[in-house]
Amino acid sequence: MIDSVLWRRALAACVLAWGAAAQAALPEAVQQEVQRWLNCYSPNYSSACEIALDSSSALGRVRRGSALLLGSEVDAATRARAMEDLRSAAAEGYPPAYESLAVFLGRGAGWSEGLRWRWLGAEHGHADAAKQLSGRIDFDGSDRQSAADRMFLSWVHCHPASFESSGPTMSALNDARKASPGADLTQVIAQVHAKRLNEAKAKAENFLHGCVPGAYYLASLSPDDQAWVRKTVRARMAQTLKNIQAAVRKFPDLELLTLPEYQDLLPPP
Repeated sequence: MIDSVLWRRALAACVLAWGAAAQAALPEAVQQEVQRWLNCYSPNYSSACEIALDSSSALGRVRRGSALLLGSEVDAATRARAMEDLRSAAAEGYPPAYESLAVFLGRGAGWSEGLRWRWLGAEHGHADAAKQLSGRIDFDGSDRQSAADRMFLSWVHCHPASFESSGPTMSALNDARKASPGADLTQVIAQVHAKRLNEAKAKAENFLHGCVPGAYYLASLSPDDQAWVRKTVRARMAQTLKNIQAAVRKFPDLELLTLPEYQDLLPPP
C-alpha cells in the first residue's frame, strides 16, 4: 500500500535511480533540437522565430504549426500550411499533435473532428486532453459506460506519467536556463526533471487515493457495475501507459513531457 513507510522509501529509491537513467539516455540529437526551440524564448518568446525554424521533426512541425495558427493574421494559405504540419505529425503518432489539432479545429466548424482527436490524445496519455474532455462534453447520464469514461479521464488527468503540454515544459526549461546561465542543456533538463519528480510524489499519492477510488463516479451504480467500471478503467489506463511508453520510444523528445519513473503506476487489479 502507498501508506506504508517501507513502500514509500522503496518507491523513492527506485524513482531516483530510474530518473538518473532516463535523463542520461536522452539522445544528443533531441537535446540539439530542443536547444533550437529554446532559443526562440530568448530574451522573450517569439512565434516568428518558431515559424522560421526549418525543422522536419514531429516536435518541430507541431511547434511551427501551432505558432502559425496563433498569429494575428491567419489567411487560408497559412492555415492550410499549419494544419498540414499538425496532421502529418499526428499521422506519425505524435500525441501532442492530437491535442493541437483538437484546439484549433475546436474553434470552428471542425468541432466534431477536434473531439475525436482529443479523445485520441487522452487515450495516449495527454493530461490536458483528458481535462478538456471531462469539462466540455456531455455524458449519457449515470450508466456504467459513462461512469467509466469519466473515471478514465480523471485517471489520465491526474496520473503523474501523463504527458504535459510542451509550452509549459519549454517555459520551465527556459526559466531554469536563465536561473543557471552556466549550465548546459543536459544539466538544465536534469534540474527541471528533478523538480517535477519531487512534485510527482504528491501527485502519485493523489492519483492512488483521490482518483483511483472514484467514489464520485461510482456512487449511483450497483456493486456489480462498480466492479465492472473499476476493471474497465484500470485496463484502459494500463493501455494508455503502454501508449505513452511506445510514443516515447518512437519520439524521444516526449521524455521531457512525462515521468518515466511512474509509467508503471497502477492500483492492484
